[in-house]
Amino acid sequence: MKINWQSLTNQLLLVIMLMLSAMAWAGQSSDKSDELTLINTYDAFGFDQEGLTHDFGFSTIVEYKGKTILFDAGTHADIFKKNLETLNIDPRDIEIVILSHGHYDHMGGLDYLLSVKPDVKLYAPSDFFSLGSPVNFPFRGPEPEVKHTLPREQCYYGCEKEVGLVVSSGRFWKANITYIKEVTVIADGITLIPTTAPNMGTFISYPPFEDEPRLLGLPEISASFNTRKGEVLVVGCSHSTVEKIVRDANEVLEDPIHMVAGGFHLIPYDRKYLTALGSRLQGELGVESIAPAHCTGHLAFSILRELYGENYIFFGLGSALDI
Repeated sequence: MKINWQSLTNQLLLVIMLMLSAMAWAGQSSDKSDELTLINTYDAFGFDQEGLTHDFGFSTIVEYKGKTILFDAGTHADIFKKNLETLNIDPRDIEIVILSHGHYDHMGGLDYLLSVKPDVKLYAPSDFFSLGSPVNFPFRGPEPEVKHTLPREQCYYGCEKEVGLVVSSGRFWKANITYIKEVTVIADGITLIPTTAPNMGTFISYPPFEDEPRLLGLPEISASFNTRKGEVLVVGCSHSTVEKIVRDANEVLEDPIHMVAGGFHLIPYDRKYLTALGSRLQGELGVESIAPAHCTGHLAFSILRELYGENYIFFGLGSALDI
């Protein structure tokens, strides 16, 4: 019998190509399956579950590409600790902590976490007043040269630098902390996006700002995770407004935003504002789905749920979202 070596070779090559394709597909499928999981570990709403305590504040665990990440840590350290225990989350497994901003209802549990894992990597906004980040503070006298008329021992820093440069030990003394001032990629697929809240902050009305007080807005950071469905943007309290955060994220991220999850800070707003905002998020800003939590508010829950329909994802305490 005459063997057709060319035909046999072609068939062999075809089998090898199919096997390689199947292996590549399987590898991709394995890498992408359950790529991102969000678990709400601190909130004031959600289904009743034994061992979980509802309290006003926000915290979520993010499981992403083999990393366990904590985004915010709620209000009360004891409640935070108990909720983690109930949800079978070992705080020692947490590799990265992202603190959205320096308000009590987002960082209370960090005291507990740092007591059991003091070397965990912590990212926080560059906020001097809440967190003690280094700052050049606009605080100086009207005649700076007068210092040269004083003996060196009566001159701040021996007259060698301005009094307004302040570096403190910080809110989290000895923590492995990095303060975020600009868009920063902290790991593969994880982007931190800083914003400044125009509606909150510290007013400076000392001279020379007594006639036109200067507002130092509240710094905060949001975190975006790249997934097969697009970017998943996690927000803490959206003091900068959730619309501003989404707009800024759209400018720096390559993929569209699939989901925004977290606190939208919409409790004070009326139906007209909320309806218009929801329409902009869904239409102009291209946010495919939302998972509001924490400070979003009852009226906003109701309106956004109606606008988004099946793309409105419930995200109360104890909820786990696989994306």
